[in-house]
Amino acid sequence: MNETGTILLAEDDETDVMLLRRAFSEVGIVNPLRVVTDGQEAIDVLTEVQRAPGPSDRMPALVILDLKMPRMTGFEVLLWLREEPATRGVPVMILSSSSHQHDVERSLANGANLFAVKSPATSDRLEFARLVKSWLHFHRLPAACIDGFRAAQAMHASTPIVRGT
Repeated sequence: MNETGTILLAEDDETDVMLLRRAFSEVGIVNPLRVVTDGQEAIDVLTEVQRAPGPSDRMPALVILDLKMPRMTGFEVLLWLREEPATRGVPVMILSSSSHQHDVERSLANGANLFAVKSPATSDRLEFARLVKSWLHFHRLPAACIDGFRAAQAMHASTPIVRGT
């Protein structure tokens, strides 16, 4: 995974996009952020990247999905991502206003790597941004370091973030 690769954010709320951009900036995430406002647009962008000639590292370093979007939900995008061979391995984080256990379980069961509940608290947004930054570094680590990363994740159990794989 390219640590400075693009982050694809599928989010239809402009305020949430602005707050996430600010949190990313505050924690030093320098990856370009490509924002789409609905699920179909996310799939269109990923399909375009898939078909583009050139190196295969053009796939986003990370996809962040809201669950409730127009035209196509985050669930539908997640299923599409996991069915397509070219996108199957792209890390996906769900960032949703829903804290329903069913949504969490469904997201993780369908291949999301992490589920986080949107929060108005600045500290929670910064915690999510720090987690994103860790994920961007995660895939560059030797396998022996991955267990340490997962242990560190488990230590932050008080945050409104549900960890996946």
